[in-house]
Amino acid sequence: MKKLLLMIMFLLLVLGAVSAQPTLPAISDITVNETDAVSIEITLTEVSDNGSTSWWTNFSSLTLAQSNNTYAQYTWTTGYNDAGTYAIMFNASDDNSSDSGTMTITVNNKNRAPSITSTAVTTAIVGHAYSYNVTATDADSDTIQYSLTTFPEGMSINTSSGLISWTPTTAGVNVVTAQVSDTLATDTQTFNVTVSAQSYGLTLADVTLGGSSQEREKNTTVTLTVSNSGTETITDISLSSSASSTYLVSFSSATIASLASGSSTTVTLTGYVPDDKDAAKESIGTITATGTSSGNQVTATSTLYMQAENNLEIRDLDITVNDDSENVDDGDTVDVFPASEIEVVIELKNSHSDIDMEDITVTIYNDDLDVDEDEDLSKIKDGKKETLELKFSIDEDADEDNYDVEITVEGEDDNGAIHTETWTIVFDLNEEGIIITKALLVPEAIGCNENSVDLDVELTNVGTRDEDDIGLEIVADSLDYEKRVSYLEIDEDEKIAKTYTMPLDENLESGTHIIEITSFLDMDEQSHVKYVYLAIPSGCSVEQDTGITVVPSDIEEEKEEVEFVDSGTGESLSFSSNVWMTVLLVLANILVLVVIVILVMKFLIRT
Repeated sequence: MKKLLLMIMFLLLVLGAVSAQPTLPAISDITVNETDAVSIEITLTEVSDNGSTSWWTNFSSLTLAQSNNTYAQYTWTTGYNDAGTYAIMFNASDDNSSDSGTMTITVNNKNRAPSITSTAVTTAIVGHAYSYNVTATDADSDTIQYSLTTFPEGMSINTSSGLISWTPTTAGVNVVTAQVSDTLATDTQTFNVTVSAQSYGLTLADVTLGGSSQEREKNTTVTLTVSNSGTETITDISLSSSASSTYLVSFSSATIASLASGSSTTVTLTGYVPDDKDAAKESIGTITATGTSSGNQVTATSTLYMQAENNLEIRDLDITVNDDSENVDDGDTVDVFPASEIEVVIELKNSHSDIDMEDITVTIYNDDLDVDEDEDLSKIKDGKKETLELKFSIDEDADEDNYDVEITVEGEDDNGAIHTETWTIVFDLNEEGIIITKALLVPEAIGCNENSVDLDVELTNVGTRDEDDIGLEIVADSLDYEKRVSYLEIDEDEKIAKTYTMPLDENLESGTHIIEITSFLDMDEQSHVKYVYLAIPSGCSVEQDTGITVVPSDIEEEKEEVEFVDSGTGESLSFSSNVWMTVLLVLANILVLVVIVILVMKFLIRT
């Protein structure tokens, strides 16, 4: 009995051990298409009690998405090129046992549509062949065919190559739809073809015979470019010129047999520069090209210029602004101010080796500044230089800006050729400053017996701010007169007037005496210079007109004392010239003499 019980217990233990092994169920086969998702779920029919369950598969594309001791899920997202049949094995195991199972995954091929990759040709010309090769690809390497679903009359496509052919007959916009198919799927491309009418055109570039260094009485050549700017071939092109026979214009080839659309050709043009040809670049006629295209006459015209060397040259140019001089070149900039006194000194040269230059005129012009000055010179001999001087002033109301001032010289040589040169100088007008708007002598005419003269000066603030550090300097070396005044104040756009009496020495020489008046900004920045001229008549000198000897008074003459530091020449001075005080002293002396005479007369009468 005991032996029986032991055997039963042993059998139960064996059976318990066998039932505790992990056991896989039968796993069904799966069929999907390319790009479909695959999901395989496995639940054990027997659960292991000998530790946790481990899961495994021989197919690496499967991903264990989730799992535990009794359940596992495998996933796979198929893609193109995954078509095929795959034998899959799964295994579940614990610490001392395992179980395996198999299944099959079948992935069917999924068709991919072909794709058009080419860019359409969207323009055409009436009467010209149009072509566009449609290009497409098929990822499955399927055989593809091309077709047109929308197209104008006469257009066709090669079903194998995709080449579209057409010759349009009318201008306009045409809608085209090209299609490519692999029998299962298609792709389309829709586009507009704009058809233009035929055009016929010749183009001739303007050309110049000679140049700035071209000698006269010589032949010269230039290259002429003839272009077909139309859509059609031009044939039988002929070239001609309207220039005077004086210039002996000729072509290396006066005919062109054919010129295709969009192409160009060159022809050498030769001309003669006569001795009376003006220096300036001037039109001497036209060039005409005439041809035939599709039964139509095609014509083009360009201008033919000629230029010879200029032998009347500006060699040097000095511009003085308010007594501040600088040498300038063509294109330079000069600083100027309202009411500036401008002096231009220009040196000219006749570079001819054996021909004189005559009737020469120098002109300075700018319309905005109202500048229009000219000066004439009768002749400059061959190889010689001459200098001319022109003076003008800037209007005191001129606006701040940059002004292109043209300085032009023109003359005629002995052969009748006109020579000219122009320089442009930029006047940079700055409104910041103090200008001298008036400087007058009173009286204007000086007699033999005058012993003083008044100088009336008016200063104007043309700037954009009030000024309180204005200096004024008056210098007349031949009159032995200097005066400097400091710290004058002038508000913006305002004026002040001052009168200064200048004594005249009794031994002053006859002739013209220069008085220079200079204004300063901030006491040391020269802003304007003006000159007035005192004329002393010949044959006399300034004398005292009373005939009475004046005895100086013991009272010191009142003096106006001014300190001023100038940026130019001269020293700080302290002096005064009060003519009225002198007159009073003379009258006082006369009165004293009269009293003395009366007293003497009374004394004589009494005696």
